[in-house]
Amino acid sequence: MLKMTRQLQQFQTRTHGFPAIHLAAADDLGTVDPGNIAAIIIEPMIQGVNAMRPWPPGMLRKLREWCDANGVHLILDEVMTGFGRTGRMFACQHEKVIPDFLCLAKGLTGGYLPLAATLTTEKIYSTFLGPAEKAFYYGHSYTANPLGCAAALASLELFTRENTLENLQPKILHLSERLAEMKSRHPVIHEVRQCGFAVGIELRQPDGERFPRGARTGEAVCREAGKRGLLTRPILDTIVLMPPLSITPQELDLAVSALDAAISSLGR
Repeated sequence: MLKMTRQLQQFQTRTHGFPAIHLAAADDLGTVDPGNIAAIIIEPMIQGVNAMRPWPPGMLRKLREWCDANGVHLILDEVMTGFGRTGRMFACQHEKVIPDFLCLAKGLTGGYLPLAATLTTEKIYSTFLGPAEKAFYYGHSYTANPLGCAAALASLELFTRENTLENLQPKILHLSERLAEMKSRHPVIHEVRQCGFAVGIELRQPDGERFPRGARTGEAVCREAGKRGLLTRPILDTIVLMPPLSITPQELDLAVSALDAAISSLGR
């Protein structure tokens, strides 16, 4: 429902008969008729698929308030941002927001086995309790897979035993400092966007213009970084850096150094 880029502002379409409504900011929600909206779903704090772009501060809180005022459910997709990725256990905690539904996966098992979970409020959960006609008939072949659940329990236990979230804070700061140093050396680094351990490094030409799409600059940098021991990927010309929470400061230095050298190789 919300947009942040000029491209989205100019984009108007209909998909399968449903209107696409684009808003410039959360304050524009007042122009939307909530009577036709059942829920808002959003990836909180930072948009992974939109080249790692953080949302404006306070926007998630405004969304929660609007949903509460209009009887609309708020669904948060924390498949990427959950389990410490942004520096808190869940990204929504940065703005003290409790969603109606919370979608989780990936970090739930530390990435070792596939497992997903959907959390909801007691109010919503209790509506499905009682006689058969109230039951939520849903299931699939791999529900509550024992191995996946065992991996999840082990990963969650590590969060407590190793003080993962507390130990993560100085590493986030260290990464931020190293990225700032790297940006100061490369005019082609247009912007570094960071939310905890979710980072997007956007590359552009020194005059601010984007590289030609056919040049595949982001891909070239990732290939060069791979030669130096860092596996990562681009979203067009934005390099995605999402290190594991267990990484050491020395390993962070190696990752940034690999990117630094890979970016230096451009044009050679």
